[in-house]
Amino acid sequence: MKLFQRVLEPLVSVMGLVGIICVTLMMLHITTDVVLRFVFNSPIRGTITIVSHYYMVILGFCSLAVAESRDAHVSVEVFTELMPRNVQSGLAAMAAFLAAIVFGFVTVRTWIEAIHKMEISAAIQQGSLTIPVWPSYFALPLGCGLMAVTALWRAQAIARGAQSTFGPDMNGELPAEELANG
Repeated sequence: MKLFQRVLEPLVSVMGLVGIICVTLMMLHITTDVVLRFVFNSPIRGTITIVSHYYMVILGFCSLAVAESRDAHVSVEVFTELMPRNVQSGLAAMAAFLAAIVFGFVTVRTWIEAIHKMEISAAIQQGSLTIPVWPSYFALPLGCGLMAVTALWRAQAIARGAQSTFGPDMNGELPAEELANG
């Protein structure tokens, strides 16, 4: 499983980097559009479509596996905190496995939709500009697929009692296992 983690971890990191790039590009794009709109009365054509159909979609779906790999998804643990540790671990493994199954189905369905949008060359008309949006549909199966694989990896790690996260935690620190290995 270490080999699987060594392949999965860089993929998740790349998706995180793609998310960071999208946030940066979106910030620069919107700021430039606002400045050009109000200072020079010349906005960037297609900004709304590009932001909503590219940056936001890519950012939203690329971040799924990153959050799963760090156990950073929102969870409510009102009742489970009262349960014994082994029951908590069992429930966590089952939840991760269920997430892997659900996201596997979502991956297949969004792949079918992405292929359909590519075949019809889906585009959005904004003013006199036609912006193709079909490429952004491929972010969904890519993000959901990586989320499914990451959740499956976490499920088996939790079930074995191994480290179930990788990468820096929410405080920017590496897991204890990586610190020990240098």
